[in-house]
Amino acid sequence: MVSGLQMDYRRFQSQAQLACYTNERDAIREYDATTPITTNLMGTFKDLDYFEWAKEMDVVSWDNYPGMDTPPSFTAMCHDLMRGIGGNKPFMLMEQTPNQQNWFPFCKVKQPGEVRKLSWQAVAHGADTVRFFQMKQSLGGCERFHGAVIAHDGTEESRVFKETAALGEELDRIGRRIMGSRIESRVAIMFDWQSYWSLEGCVGPTTGFNYPNEVHRFYRALWRRNVPVDMIASTTPLARLSQYDLAIAPALITVLPGVAETLEAYVADGGTFITGYMAGIHDEHDLVVPGGYPGKLRRLMGVWVEEIDALAPGETIEVHGGTVDAKGEIVASIIHREGAERLATYGGDEFYAGHSALTVNAYGKGKAYFVGTSLDETGMSAFMAPIIKELDLKSLDTPEDVSLSVRYGDGGTRYAFLINNSAADKRLCLSELNGGTELLTGTVINDLIELKPYGVDVIALR
Repeated sequence: MVSGLQMDYRRFQSQAQLACYTNERDAIREYDATTPITTNLMGTFKDLDYFEWAKEMDVVSWDNYPGMDTPPSFTAMCHDLMRGIGGNKPFMLMEQTPNQQNWFPFCKVKQPGEVRKLSWQAVAHGADTVRFFQMKQSLGGCERFHGAVIAHDGTEESRVFKETAALGEELDRIGRRIMGSRIESRVAIMFDWQSYWSLEGCVGPTTGFNYPNEVHRFYRALWRRNVPVDMIASTTPLARLSQYDLAIAPALITVLPGVAETLEAYVADGGTFITGYMAGIHDEHDLVVPGGYPGKLRRLMGVWVEEIDALAPGETIEVHGGTVDAKGEIVASIIHREGAERLATYGGDEFYAGHSALTVNAYGKGKAYFVGTSLDETGMSAFMAPIIKELDLKSLDTPEDVSLSVRYGDGGTRYAFLINNSAADKRLCLSELNGGTELLTGTVINDLIELKPYGVDVIALR
């Protein structure tokens, strides 16, 4: 019962704070019936179920404060999540800092061009508004060293002020034509706050899980190939889920009522579904579903997970298969196949070496893939590659640290955002962009594209 009470408290906490927001919103509505009302969310913040919050907001807004070691793919995932909770509508980047943040153990200044890159990255993933906190740096208080457009020196001659003003000019010049354009995706990843709470609240088999990192593990393999992703709730209705060729549910430990049935119908009708380690174990009350893991997903996945081995920090297990030669970490599912086909096995000298590590189960017209262990970046990329190819998902290869996102406007115009997420010069050729016009310079793209450190090209295509 302790586990169930923990989940009940998590739900209460989220709903109680949401009630505070709706009370304040409704008080404003008594005097103002038209002005959009929002509050700034915080990406993968654990305590609040943002899918529920977004239903009560006129526009989704959030604060983007990546750390120095935050991968650009994780920031991209957060943008997609904020777009996703709002039903794939454009969102607002409410806060970011034009320079240092102030709450990390040590806070480096932003590199030249870095804030511009972060701003255009938000637009590339669906933002229609880019804002900053703060305008003027405070003289006291706990955020006195938090970056600002106007720093303690009070001058407009600073690097930060000039870069912010230049970004504002760019957004003012071409932003209006981009506003309202949309992201189109054939891939959905489920971000489930109930599983977030349950997975990280478990006492065993390991304390090694960070739910957003497990979602990112799958997301990163798609981002690296520039495959667009929508973030959806696990309770997404079948009619909408069926719009996607591929649905992924990382570490979906909590399966809410109706979800298993929806996923079975989705795959039976031709959809491709991926889940794996820790999936299907709990019901909505945070109680283990009896009868063997992965619970209500067992028939769909065609596997029985008899045991879950926990790997110590720094410990890995080998995974070998036709396309995968990698390592897993955190946990290893000891799998018995019940109709599923083996794609890869565990190596090493554990007693379960030779057992299935990756499987695929034909179910109706579709397929269900089970990933038994938290694959490293190389392994996840190798696992996803043939699936991307089989489903003919539009993917484009770009150099390391260069990302490409596309927004679709009315009248057939596409806006391609080519972003250098690194401090090194990048050179590339993408025939798909040839003939397009770079909106900030007016240059017509013809094969070679050169991106400066943290450089951004916004290319209009017809």
